Amino acid sequence: MGLSYRSIRAAGPALLVALAVGTGGMTGMASALAVDPVTVPLAGFLVDGSGTPLGGVHLTIVEELPPDGGIAAFPVTTAGDGSFRADLYAWGTTQAPATVTIQTGPDEELEVIGDTCSRTWSVAVSDLRQLALAEAAPEPITVTATTTLLGEVCGTTGTPGGNTGGGSSHLTPPPTDVRLARNGAGSERLGPALTIGFVLGLVLTTAFLLPRPGSRRRD
Repeated sequence: MGLSYRSIRAAGPALLVALAVGTGGMTGMASALAVDPVTVPLAGFLVDGSGTPLGGVHLTIVEELPPDGGIAAFPVTTAGDGSFRADLYAWGTTQAPATVTIQTGPDEELEVIGDTCSRTWSVAVSDLRQLALAEAAPEPITVTATTTLLGEVCGTTGTPGGNTGGGSSHLTPPPTDVRLARNGAGSERLGPALTIGFVLGLVLTTAFLLPRPGSRRRD
């Protein structure tokens, strides 16, 4: 009976120590989970096949650490100069690099507005890289997109008038208007010619119908 009592008394402090250690361990784990993961900046530029920057394109950067290290996605939009930037997780080493894929959606389009025409392009990006982000931040990268012309719309443009006080503007007519004006000028020249031809025809007809001198009328 005395041995059992001493065992119970010994088990009490041991249980308290276990609870304290457990509580401390959970607190430490919660603190570790509360800390933000280390990130590494990835910067780059998006261009087309001729090297022209593409702004306003939506990209998705997918980072994966195989085989079971994790996966994360970061959406970005390119700036007017084609630049983009995302803070990726510091995953991957030289021996086991992280796989970084940069891609667009299946229906990504870009409208380019010029002086007189606007063009709509489809933009496709599928870029895959192996990066050791846990060791150092990579240098800025250049991503080349595949672009296809989908359509083109052209029209007239407005030219501001010389009078700064008014808000009127003059429209530059299309080339078809110029051709119509020339045809109108030809019609104005054709009118007098038709009149002269009509008068001459009338005179000749009258002369033909009048009796000739010396001709006799048969009874």
